[in-house]
Amino acid sequence: MKHMRLLTLLFCGIIPIAIIGSPQLKGSSQERSISAFRLNGTPIEIDGKLHDKVWQELPRQSDFLQRNPDDGSKATQRTEFAVAYDSEFLYIGIRAYDDQPELIDGILTRRDESSPSDWLYISIDSYHDHRTAFEFGLNAAGVKQDLRRFDDDNADFDWNAVWEGEVNIDDQGWTAEFAIPFRELRFNSAESLNWGLNVYREFPRNDNELAIWNHWSHEETGFVSNYGELAGLTNVQAEQPIYITPYVLGRSGFNDAIKDEFDKYENSASLGVDIRKNFDLGLTFSGTINPDFGQVEADPAEFNLTEFESYFREKRPFFIEGGNILNFSLGFGDGDNSSNTLFYSRRIGRAPQGGAESDGGTIIAVDAPEFTRILAAGKFTGKLDNGLSVGIMSAATAEEKAVVTYDDGHESSNVIEPATTYLLTRFQQDYRGGFTTLGGIFTATLRSLDDTNMDWLREKAFTGGFDFNHQSSDRVYSIESALAFSHVMGSEDAILRTQLHPARYFQRPDAKHLSVDSSATSLSGLGGKFIVGKSDGKLNMFGGVLATSPGLEVNDLGFMRSVDNINEFMWVGYRHWEPGDFFLNYNINLNQWANWTFGGESKGVGGNVNGHATLKNNWGIGGGINFNTGGIVPFHLHGGPSIRGSKNVNGWANISTDWRQKMSAGLNGNYFYSWDEVHSFNMSPSFTWRPKKNVSLSLGPNFQFMDDTWAWITTMEDTSNQHHYIFSGLKLAQTTMTFRADVTLSTTLSLQAYAQAFIMGADYFDFRRVDDHTQEDFSRRFQELPDHLLSFDGNGALSGVDIDQDGIADYSPISSVYSDFNYSELTSNVVLRWEYSTGSVMYLVWSRGASAYDLSWRFNPGEDLGSLLNLEADNIFLIKVNKLLHF
Repeated sequence: MKHMRLLTLLFCGIIPIAIIGSPQLKGSSQERSISAFRLNGTPIEIDGKLHDKVWQELPRQSDFLQRNPDDGSKATQRTEFAVAYDSEFLYIGIRAYDDQPELIDGILTRRDESSPSDWLYISIDSYHDHRTAFEFGLNAAGVKQDLRRFDDDNADFDWNAVWEGEVNIDDQGWTAEFAIPFRELRFNSAESLNWGLNVYREFPRNDNELAIWNHWSHEETGFVSNYGELAGLTNVQAEQPIYITPYVLGRSGFNDAIKDEFDKYENSASLGVDIRKNFDLGLTFSGTINPDFGQVEADPAEFNLTEFESYFREKRPFFIEGGNILNFSLGFGDGDNSSNTLFYSRRIGRAPQGGAESDGGTIIAVDAPEFTRILAAGKFTGKLDNGLSVGIMSAATAEEKAVVTYDDGHESSNVIEPATTYLLTRFQQDYRGGFTTLGGIFTATLRSLDDTNMDWLREKAFTGGFDFNHQSSDRVYSIESALAFSHVMGSEDAILRTQLHPARYFQRPDAKHLSVDSSATSLSGLGGKFIVGKSDGKLNMFGGVLATSPGLEVNDLGFMRSVDNINEFMWVGYRHWEPGDFFLNYNINLNQWANWTFGGESKGVGGNVNGHATLKNNWGIGGGINFNTGGIVPFHLHGGPSIRGSKNVNGWANISTDWRQKMSAGLNGNYFYSWDEVHSFNMSPSFTWRPKKNVSLSLGPNFQFMDDTWAWITTMEDTSNQHHYIFSGLKLAQTTMTFRADVTLSTTLSLQAYAQAFIMGADYFDFRRVDDHTQEDFSRRFQELPDHLLSFDGNGALSGVDIDQDGIADYSPISSVYSDFNYSELTSNVVLRWEYSTGSVMYLVWSRGASAYDLSWRFNPGEDLGSLLNLEADNIFLIKVNKLLHF
């Protein structure tokens, strides 16, 4: 525990020094100001034409400067804007001059879709904390974008607001009008208000020019902290309307096998409601009762051969709202640790953890839900006027059962997911105008396990922690740190399963710092990070330590693939933004890292160098090379001792064409090689075609091939109860084909189609067992096994004679067996979305899915895809209508 004590001392000792030792300073290279004009008469008509008298009379701000491509230079096209307001709306009118108006590009897409169009954005720091902003954009076709910026330079692109905006193209260029309801912004009422503001313009025709009103250079850090000022807002009250959005949903599901038997369709209807209410203090309450997310796109297909779960991005609107306030990260960067967090909202409404159980009869059907029903959820999120960010959330999910039907007509059922309550409290206090923050979190997961026969699950799980982030007054130097704990409780079986889980493997016999306590009914652990950095725009450096003790368990409401890890890293990056003879910009990065267990065992040291450049023709190129030394691998023997891992190297490269063109393409390639003669190759081409301004077609195939020399098979036990760890050669081939089609009929009506085919085949051969797990040399680490000793039967079972060949006694697997297989899956959905009034939407959805699995090796993507198309698939049709009401 000495590593965690050191981390705790560093965490606690730096806080008073940082808070006391640095004065508050805004720090922008320039701070321009504009005054808003109070309307006392008729509200502005939002038609995008700027014909209202107020726009003709108000003084306008201009003199935008480029940030891209020529940082600090005058914008190539003039942009002007003015600001007005009344008791309900903040109005911004923008004139974007263009000396070639016939070339103005406005691509019609769904709301919030990026496109190489002419864009105008306004970004409002209504908290005036220099860290948080609400941003609204319009392109020249009238497509809306909105997002929320947080922690100065992070962005939540899934945030949505209810606001109005229109555009118009004329012979001088184009114009845009924004009407932002004050009720959509977060602020505290006062007699006179000053807010942060920035306005920027994207002009792709000139090498993706980005021109900004309150400019800051690439050599300066931050984003929201560099805004100008919006002054002159008087007697503006933060409205507290209540938004109620009821919905009605009809669903019909059937398999192709019964498509003509309408009486066998699974038809259902449901009602639900979403509620949102703003309060004077700056908090917002969001609630949902019986939510349904049937219109949300499915996760990408995968077939996971590892011991660890995959991370999937949150797509459900309720959990996206305010997500940045609730987040508590224990990771950093883009690597395997980046997703580590104490709050992973996908746990709420997760797939049931249990399976259907048979009473011994012949099963003809199993009815089990794919996901757990969310009965209700509610949360308070927001920021008080003293700089305190608050997030409080509670959610309840239903008990779920599987129903099994047998050939004689009787049924049985069993619980596959207990009723569960989730609780979360998160706070974060700003100091020095947001340059320093100190926060905390506490979470609880409470399962009702009585009479469920699921006491192998943890009954109670608690996590908590503190985080401290600090920037120097010039935003050059930074500290990012966190310290967290977990405490889980349950039956002896539940805690034993937790100790034996692949995330930690307490049973590992060579780990002196680990031991199994089969009588334990609780388990606790610690985790943390401490990172320091220097950022001056061109040269950026970060270094730090991330640590998770063996007993840390956050996966009841958080996410963490594995623990018992101390990771040290350093990163140096150079950014060159000035256009040259060949490049518009480029960057080069150097990385170094090292990993240990809490027992001091080295898991390896590695590093890489990588870079990316944008060429003068707006093509992008990039690549890198990565090297890792050998070290111990704690999990490859699935609870056995650690095994020596090999040195390995991998390289990657990518190229992409100019995405502003009607036809664009990209290619990514990756090659991996280890000193154990393991080879892996991955190639991902992509193609996008816009035949019309409102139509986009994209195709993204992926091809992966691997030739492995020690793929896990199983653990086996011989007649003397000795464990043997069986590996084999593996040939694995995988193809994924993803297709998307978007047809946007108007800014409020769109049709989207999505289809993905996933095909994977695996061939296991040349069995071998672990001989000496400590050896670096492959031939000493493994012993080859003659072909006649092991074989798979037609059901994927492994059998043979005693491995030591000291007789003819049988031996058998004592863990799951990996065997040859072929898996294919085809999923698709079509979604028609119509926003029939502001904030009110109707969805028509058709989802279709089919999959096939068999215990044989083959890889013929064309044949498998043809077979998939002929499979009897499951279909779901649904119609969902919601209506936004506010009072």
